[in-house]
Amino acid sequence: MRTQVRRRHDAHVRANGVCTEHRAIFDAIAGGQQTRDAFRTHVADVDRLLALQERSIEDRRAATEQGRRSRQALRVAATLVINVGKLVHLDDIVMDTMQLPAPGSDDALLAYAQGLLDRVSSHADAFVAGGLPPDFLKTLADAIQRLEAARTAQAASRQQFTAASKAIRDRLDETDKTVRVLESLVINTPAADPEVLTKLRMAKRVGPRASAPAPPKPAPLPTPPSTPTDKAA
Repeated sequence: MRTQVRRRHDAHVRANGVCTEHRAIFDAIAGGQQTRDAFRTHVADVDRLLALQERSIEDRRAATEQGRRSRQALRVAATLVINVGKLVHLDDIVMDTMQLPAPGSDDALLAYAQGLLDRVSSHADAFVAGGLPPDFLKTLADAIQRLEAARTAQAASRQQFTAASKAIRDRLDETDKTVRVLESLVINTPAADPEVLTKLRMAKRVGPRASAPAPPKPAPLPTPPSTPTDKAA
């Protein structure tokens, strides 16, 4: 799909080059300059949208990596709180049976970590007395927020890519219509150089040019018959 989009855009870029090179012809036609300007704007819009897609891909990769690191840091932080909690004896909190969810679901991990933080926050002093570093619950809260932020950034980059894809398709369709108008203007302008029409048609052709078929290989020469040797008398 992206290859076809790129080929269509490349054809529009080439056609825009022809129109710019021969702008005197188009600008002399009623409505020609306005159509040519619209064509150039469409091509520039697709350039911008393609660049936006590339940025969204890089943003998604960065968010994915940040999510991986944040996920690991959150599990490490939650594990320390659980282990310290097993040494803290409180009437209204039981930590002996608590364990992290299995890897795989960020939603489950975030829900578990937030519940853990809510459960132990009112007993921060007891956890510090049990060996938890001071302000470590803030570290746990920050780890939750970083993973949530990474997931949000990842989702936003996907949405941005999808929205750009639709906008590109719409703009390419509009550009196709515009270049057909430009071609019709040249056809209906007797004073236009026929070479301009040929160049425009060649430029707007989508896809690689068909390669010429390879010449047939010559048939191999027949092998001469072998000469029998006389047997010794």
